Amino acid sequence: AKWVPPVERVARLPEPGGPMEPGRLRVEGKVTGRELGDVDGCGKCHAETLAQWRQSAHALASFNNPIYRVSVERLRRDVGNVPSRFCGACHDVALLVDGAMDHEIRPEDPRAHVGVSCQVCHGITEVKLDGNGSYTITGEPIPVPVEGDAASVQAHIRRVTPSALKSRDFCLACHKTFLHPGTGNPSHLVGQDDATPWMRSPYAGSHATRLDDPLDEKTCKDCHMPKEEAFLGDAATKEGKIRSHRFLGAHTFLAALRGDRDQLRRARSMLEGAATLDVAAVIHGDGRRSLPAEGAPVEPGEVVTLSVVIRNTGVGHRFPGGVLDAQDTWVEVVVTDAQGRQVAEAGVKHEREANDPTAHRLFVLQAGADGKPLLQRETHLFRAPVFNHTIAPRDAVAVEYSFSAPTRSDAFPLRVVARLRHRSRGLEVQEAACADTRSPRGRAFLEASRRITGTPLLPCITQPLTDIARSELWIGPGSAGKTTSPVPAWRRLYEHGLALLHVVQERLDEARPSLLRALDLVPGPRERAQVLAALATVAARQGRVEETETWLQQAEALAPGSPALARIRGEALAQVWRWKDAVGPLREAARKTPLDDGLMAQLAVALGSAGQDEEALEVARRGLLLQPRDADLLRVQALSLEALGVEPELVRVARDAYLTCRTPDEGPRVRAACSRDVPGCALERNPVHTHEMRP
Repeated sequence: AKWVPPVERVARLPEPGGPMEPGRLRVEGKVTGRELGDVDGCGKCHAETLAQWRQSAHALASFNNPIYRVSVERLRRDVGNVPSRFCGACHDVALLVDGAMDHEIRPEDPRAHVGVSCQVCHGITEVKLDGNGSYTITGEPIPVPVEGDAASVQAHIRRVTPSALKSRDFCLACHKTFLHPGTGNPSHLVGQDDATPWMRSPYAGSHATRLDDPLDEKTCKDCHMPKEEAFLGDAATKEGKIRSHRFLGAHTFLAALRGDRDQLRRARSMLEGAATLDVAAVIHGDGRRSLPAEGAPVEPGEVVTLSVVIRNTGVGHRFPGGVLDAQDTWVEVVVTDAQGRQVAEAGVKHEREANDPTAHRLFVLQAGADGKPLLQRETHLFRAPVFNHTIAPRDAVAVEYSFSAPTRSDAFPLRVVARLRHRSRGLEVQEAACADTRSPRGRAFLEASRRITGTPLLPCITQPLTDIARSELWIGPGSAGKTTSPVPAWRRLYEHGLALLHVVQERLDEARPSLLRALDLVPGPRERAQVLAALATVAARQGRVEETETWLQQAEALAPGSPALARIRGEALAQVWRWKDAVGPLREAARKTPLDDGLMAQLAVALGSAGQDEEALEVARRGLLLQPRDADLLRVQALSLEALGVEPELVRVARDAYLTCRTPDEGPRVRAACSRDVPGCALERNPVHTHEMRP
């Protein structure tokens, strides 16, 4: 028999903070802010790279960004300068390495305008998955290459391309954050996190969330640093191209406030089509459903509900991503009659107003201790997320809109137009940044930025809007044949069912009609397996183990060996507390999906609940390599160590780590206060809810 080493019966704990805590940045040797700010020196040989970088969000990441500066200076004013190292580890490295974040930042200090410079990224020698800038940067001098001297060129390349730079995890150290007492928050809270959704997605090779279409694996660099022609010439070119250093994303506001039309055009192009939008179903007043929605037989005067589906089809992290509480992507729906007169609308006013109650916004609502929304990036006041309407990679969500159809028969057919609209930041965030520029300090920073970078910034401009997706159809008498969606009906129905998997448990059966109708229309074996897997998920979440198995066996005949199908089987068994039976399929799924920490947590919980403490500890420790502060993994680790009879002190340390990172105890109270005191909060907390359209 193959020898298996015993599990190490010690706790795997989050690493303690270093000298720049609460930032996780560590320095090897001597690194100065002045050196990090020398981008022009790099531009002598890398003109194209430098030109692209100057257009990027990385170049405008520090106190030269009025949106960021308002947030970080509020933190510094209310909590103190030292906690702002948390921000500085990623945004203000030139200031942080010199110890300047502990003191007042002067507008004319050039280090406050460096951003994320060449020597920051190209000096990183190690990256960890903890977040808050969990990387090591080296102070090793960069040898200057000499033209014609191959050895000097190779020495330069070795220094500026450390192995960490080529790692798939490279960007994750900064694009993942957490809050805690060191940042002014009483409890541990997950912050910006583009890393975890990507690791759990098929783009990272993780295929256990759902049975999906075949997709190419992609890293951050594949999407945000595609190869571009180097028109200005660049020593790094290969076949005339370099990796783009524009770091394109959804930063349309940053491009606009710089007056950079080229960067704005490119950002919009990247956003358009990143998600899909579909008016998938009409729900009639008596509960009947028209699937799909086109040509639905709407009666005059009938109360109609439109079920709109948004799917994240093209983003490798949550959509929208980044700082989720500041995002402003929303759905706009307009119904007009046969003469073009408006019958009802929702979300139209949101373009100009900060809080249109009929607009469904794709963002995270963070609240303070009193349950009131915090909408201006007051991170140190965050106490709990109230809801999260952003969408995981390849997932779908549904939102419903109700209106009364006209009573006049000549008003029909009715035209329905839905749009998914985007601007980079909520108007509340922009208003705070705009107001600050009227202060003496705000004006001083804008002037310093103009002088140092050569570009005036205009944070009070009207933000550019981007229409990401659009859907149009006709319903009611006379609508037959007027519109035909280019998307196959089976897929639209399947995605509607996928979205309805997010409803509250009592409504879960509402996903079945769409999925069963899709099953009748589905064209090929893999697509059929996708629908069967979704039906199995419905049954699994309802605790119907035998029905789950029936659907799974049909799906497995078409897609054998899928980790998603094994996971569904494990979840069905775990739902009815059959822990020992759940372990096998969850173990199989986890073995095939080594980056999915969420699946590892599920397996660890099942193992611990089944009394298999040795393996539970092993799986928890493995998961903590990916997610060092995951509460479920830390809890299983502590319980397993206790069950295995290790030293009480070790158990205490492991338990303390869990207690430090657990979900805030005040979360339920904060959310309840929001539901009670804030108009619309209770509605938005319902994962699939209905907006009453304005007549």
